[in-house]
Amino acid sequence: MKRLYFLTEEMNHAEHISTELSANGIDAHHIHVLSKNEAGVVTHHLQGPNLFERVDFIRGALQGLVVGLLIGIATLFAGRLFFELDFTVVGQLATLGLMMLFGTWLGGLIGFTQENRHLRRFHAQIDQGKHLIMVDVKASEERRVHRIIEHLNEAQFSGEDVHVLI
Repeated sequence: MKRLYFLTEEMNHAEHISTELSANGIDAHHIHVLSKNEAGVVTHHLQGPNLFERVDFIRGALQGLVVGLLIGIATLFAGRLFFELDFTVVGQLATLGLMMLFGTWLGGLIGFTQENRHLRRFHAQIDQGKHLIMVDVKASEERRVHRIIEHLNEAQFSGEDVHVLI
């Protein structure tokens, strides 16, 4: 799936676009609106992005997992090389597991404090009062979405991403 981004000036335009896309077969659960005016998103019956789409939790947790694994390997290597410690297989697995869990936990906490990297580029426009419409589409639906939004002439195409949460 792809995520298409459109910016619009008016919340009414975002509502109209969402209604038109839904009427033309795009699942309403695949249309999200990010705005500084979160109350307006709710009152216009629009769906905002969930917490995991707003912050970099998943990406941070995955990075923490990798860093924890590397630290675990370095710990085992240093213990054997410098301190002549001989870990059993269970001890080695436990060390790696604990380091990976700690890294995942810490990376997730750090990720919760950071804005999602896919949305960072729109931060200034959203702060200026614009509304970001995010549409998740299959390749077969992409052209239809572009045609509908271009026909309405209420939003500007602002980019696309391969839709992943990280």
